[in-house]
Amino acid sequence: MEQENGKELILINSLVSLRPTRFLLNFIQRLATRNPVTYSLLTLAALTPRDYKIKVINLKQFWTVSDFTGGRLVGISCLTSTAFEAYKLADQFRKAGSKVVLGGPHVTAMPEEAGLHADSIVIGEAESVWPRVIQDYETNQLQKSYKGEALEDFFTPVYDYFIRLDPELLKNAGVHIARGCKYHCDFCSRISGWLRFVKKEQVIGIIKRIKEGRRVNDPIIFRCDNIYSSPDYAKELFKEIIPLNISWIANSSIDIAFDEEALNLAKASGCKGFLIGFESIYSKDYPKTSLRQLRSARDYKIAIKNIQGKKIRIFGSFIIGLDHYNHFDYLKLLWFLIRSGIWHIYLLILTPFPGTELFRRLKEEGRIKSFDWRRYDMLTCVFKPKQTSCAGVYAWFWLIRYLSVFFSPSILFLWLLFVVSWQVSFYLSRWLFFGG
Repeated sequence: MEQENGKELILINSLVSLRPTRFLLNFIQRLATRNPVTYSLLTLAALTPRDYKIKVINLKQFWTVSDFTGGRLVGISCLTSTAFEAYKLADQFRKAGSKVVLGGPHVTAMPEEAGLHADSIVIGEAESVWPRVIQDYETNQLQKSYKGEALEDFFTPVYDYFIRLDPELLKNAGVHIARGCKYHCDFCSRISGWLRFVKKEQVIGIIKRIKEGRRVNDPIIFRCDNIYSSPDYAKELFKEIIPLNISWIANSSIDIAFDEEALNLAKASGCKGFLIGFESIYSKDYPKTSLRQLRSARDYKIAIKNIQGKKIRIFGSFIIGLDHYNHFDYLKLLWFLIRSGIWHIYLLILTPFPGTELFRRLKEEGRIKSFDWRRYDMLTCVFKPKQTSCAGVYAWFWLIRYLSVFFSPSILFLWLLFVVSWQVSFYLSRWLFFGG
């Protein structure tokens, strides 16, 4: 995506470091799906003066010497898992003569480290300070750091820009409806937990713009940590979506399962699936309920049945490596997945990202084994669990991941089809060649 003429701004969403396994995963993902341009980059583009030529580089895998040019302003979004690559790119652009600004969750958590690789850093949310960053860059007075403040109405200043974007790009990016979260999990590296919502009329406007594109039959992805963060907001939004005749998926907390009205409205508005962060089979680990307190795995099963009863698919997210999990608990998790009817799961290894309470606690306890940010990809064990070893965590991670797939209905159906076909072919061949 580029804009015409003027000064140039390059906005980069960097990849995680390309270890062999990660390279293969990224390559397969890019073949199978479109990598969405992050809202952070689009927001910076929206807040940049129109006389800038803006180039957005999203998850670029291969860089050449000619890519690193001077005389530009370069903004790089930085997660912990992408920090190594982000720093490397920043160093290359600075060497070529460009000015580099780093921002994102990792920069907010590790400003001194990030400052070593940038002309300037943005700490916190960028909307409130980006116009000043541009102004200081133009007058050659770029500050070493800027402290961004969270804005309550963060989307209105950029809404007109988004509504003019290509429908395909908007669809690929998804529809942003909220920022922040009402929960405070110790592993979360979110910049701000302050929960704020996009105005419903703006959400509807973006959806209508997306519908002008060609691929209107694909589900729209609502970008938020929890579409049910505010039950009232969610229900009103669902009501306004119903006439639009779309299908959609979103993150949600499990407590939506006990709100019959919300489920009915979600179904009527075109909901096809929820990504639900169970995290643990023990609800007390990360309580995430607004209507009632879940007390046991049995309550989880009731919730799952309520959602699936509306023909809404569940994509479950679970964490491996929790301190109190021993081998028996992992066995219970595997059994829960097999019996629950959740056939699409995201299994992640607990990772202590800088800036989180988990990172602070494990660092104080001396249990973090590596500060190599390339390993902070939620697929690598970087700390010493209490009940098992890292080897044990890896063993359960892959066992649960593949057995849960093995016992899914589609795989079991294929096995049944294979057995039946083999039996039919066996008896048919006996009848043809041996007369029964």
